[in-house]
Amino acid sequence: MKTLWLSLAFALVTGCAAVRTDVSQEPTAPDTQAEALSPSVARVAKALDLAPATPNRPQLAKTANLSLEVTDVANSAQQAIGWARQAGGEVLNLEDNGVLGEVRRLTLEVQVPATQLEPVLGQLAALGTLESRQITAEDVGSQLVDLGARLRNLRKSETLLLKIMERAGSVGDVLKVTQELSQVREQIEQLSAQQVNLQNRVSYSRIRLNLISPTAETPGLSVPERLGATWQQATTTLGNVTLGLVQVFLWLLVFSPYFLVPGLILWLVRRRSPQRPAPPPSQS
Repeated sequence: MKTLWLSLAFALVTGCAAVRTDVSQEPTAPDTQAEALSPSVARVAKALDLAPATPNRPQLAKTANLSLEVTDVANSAQQAIGWARQAGGEVLNLEDNGVLGEVRRLTLEVQVPATQLEPVLGQLAALGTLESRQITAEDVGSQLVDLGARLRNLRKSETLLLKIMERAGSVGDVLKVTQELSQVREQIEQLSAQQVNLQNRVSYSRIRLNLISPTAETPGLSVPERLGATWQQATTTLGNVTLGLVQVFLWLLVFSPYFLVPGLILWLVRRRSPQRPAPPPSQS
């Protein structure tokens, strides 16, 4: 145990000495990226080997919602899918709600490269009459910077723990360092997944397309057509009733022994039992 604590203390002292050495050896010419920062902040950033924050363009995750009234929902959906794939995108979700009342609705969700968002929206708008259009953008730049800094620190901790594990002597020290290393690597995996997700949201924009198509009114049936439909319904009902009666007869036939045996026993008992003579009529 003493070996583990001595190793941790040695690593911390060594890290602090390295930071002081880097700070004392500040170059005379300021770095171009740190000129906009205060001297102290620039020195700390350079000592920790971190890139200071620069006013880069925002990292925007865009989402578009588009509602159109079209004449053919299925055909319009196929065209929209084709345009999205031609732009380098892919379909994420498709939900066909069918006919609700007098309107058919279909919802399509695709993702396309962020640079192709406006061209694809222009193509989709030509499918029909525009009902509504909405584009939202979320700046995730600060989240990406925070995740990057945390990942760098965790990877440095991982390297430090690996060095301590090489110096640990007892089995208990090795197990404790291994547990700490496992937790650090788990955090690295989680933060890496979040970072990749945010980067994908920036690189690809999502489009939610709502297609609406009013259904045409069904013309009324003529008299011969109504009579034919009625005859078909009647014959179908007759067939169903006949089939039901046959099924009931088959059920009774299968279960007939359960009714015949008790009836036969009851008839035999009544036959063998002596019949009592009728009482003579009373004389008044």
